[in-house]
Amino acid sequence: MSWFKENKFLGGLLVVTILLAAIIIFLGMKAGTNLEEVQQQVATKEAALKKDLSLNPYPTAQNAKDKEASLKVVLSKATEAREKLLAFRPEKMENISGKDFATKLTDSVTRVTELFPGEKAIPSGFYLGFKKYRGSQPKAEATGLLSYQLDGMEYLLTQASEAGVKQIENLVRESIPQEDGKGWAENKKGRSSRTSKRGGFKAPKFDDLPTVARRMPVEFTFKAPEPVVRDFFTRIGNSDEYFFETRIARVLNPASIPSAGKAASSEKKSDDGGGGAFGAIEIEGEETVEEEPV
Repeated sequence: MSWFKENKFLGGLLVVTILLAAIIIFLGMKAGTNLEEVQQQVATKEAALKKDLSLNPYPTAQNAKDKEASLKVVLSKATEAREKLLAFRPEKMENISGKDFATKLTDSVTRVTELFPGEKAIPSGFYLGFKKYRGSQPKAEATGLLSYQLDGMEYLLTQASEAGVKQIENLVRESIPQEDGKGWAENKKGRSSRTSKRGGFKAPKFDDLPTVARRMPVEFTFKAPEPVVRDFFTRIGNSDEYFFETRIARVLNPASIPSAGKAASSEKKSDDGGGGAFGAIEIEGEETVEEEPV
């Protein structure tokens, strides 16, 4: 302390110098930290710009405007599709008594059977897929849905008859959950976001999707000529009464040769035998009769 008293000027200068050095060091460290933050921000913006440059279309003001317009078109079409699907929804689906359902089922089977009067036109014991309710009644809470499905099955067979189908091979109906006292299965939960391997992009998380329709699977097997088959699928595809979705269609042609063989074999033969450089061409086997099922 005696030195500071004897050298006040030098002591004060030393203290001021130390304080200034501390301030300079502090400001330098802070500036270094700010520089790192700025460099990190610049790197982030460069990465974002690089990602934007790879987008198609590039996010310009005009492209953003065009994208917004296209989204409006998509939303409009989605709304239109929703309205069309809602048109198939019945206004009400009230449960009926088991006795009333049994009576309705018997009447429907009778009407459908009359549509196919030929011998072996329908399989033995045909009951529109509701054979389990021959002599028994469904659960009361399932009669509303079953009544709706029964109407749809009768409509399906009626369209087949009007299209020209003459022979029903089989009709299998898959039970709905309500017949066992259960409810419809809920949709699976939305997928969680996952990081993509390319560029670390995270896919958005999907919320639970709304249920558009309930499945009531039916397996329908019949025999008919090709024009009849086409007409039948056209009818159910353009139906305004029920929404039918053909998930799987298997077509078996029992003819030994294609129907085109008849036209090919009946063409006039040319001077060299009708087969050009290959000579005469003859197709062996039975020809497909026009009314033969395909």
